[in-house]
Amino acid sequence: MPITRFGDFCLGQGIRTLAVFGDSITVGEGATSPDRSWARLVAGRLGAELANAAISGTVLQGSLMADGRPRPGNGISRYRDALLGNARADALVVLYGYNDARYTAAPETFNLAAFVRDYRAILADLVPAYGDTLCLGSPPFIPTIGFAKGGPGFTNQSRLGFAAFATAVRALATEFHTFYAPVYETMATHPDGSLASPDITHPNDLGHAVIAEAVLAAERL
Repeated sequence: MPITRFGDFCLGQGIRTLAVFGDSITVGEGATSPDRSWARLVAGRLGAELANAAISGTVLQGSLMADGRPRPGNGISRYRDALLGNARADALVVLYGYNDARYTAAPETFNLAAFVRDYRAILADLVPAYGDTLCLGSPPFIPTIGFAKGGPGFTNQSRLGFAAFATAVRALATEFHTFYAPVYETMATHPDGSLASPDITHPNDLGHAVIAEAVLAAERL
């Protein structure tokens, strides 16, 4: 029987390095210690050295925000330096879309279509480089109360609008035949707010553990 789970596949391949790419949740914010962050948990289960290329507050798309400029450190502007060439790891997990989904202040330029456009452009380079060891995760679930919390522009999203970003990541994983971790969908099965840290917008230790399990159990689409 072929191995269909990302964790089992990586163990079978004997990967030594794991790169992760995303925002503050991938940095590990909300966890009570770095070792309880989802990225550290996954790397530990795989016996791999972790190369964490996440930046807090970042978004994936390079679209213009309400101030007429792209958000600094966006994923499309930095993925080559962070993930390719000498920075290439044996396996990669991308967990982007959380902040893209939360930002609502410039809907004409910064939106779901632009997110998909830029994510697709990134994958056009990452898929040839990583092949079978690339996993895309849908953006982590945000509690309902979290839609009212955030910096300028990062409020007032709807549940439907946020969930559309999770659907888009799944569609991209299907299009590019990568592993897909249903992070949003898995977290959504827990009681609303039970996986959130006190700041509401980041997962607690249990939330990070749920994300890690969703990544390890990811299947190829």
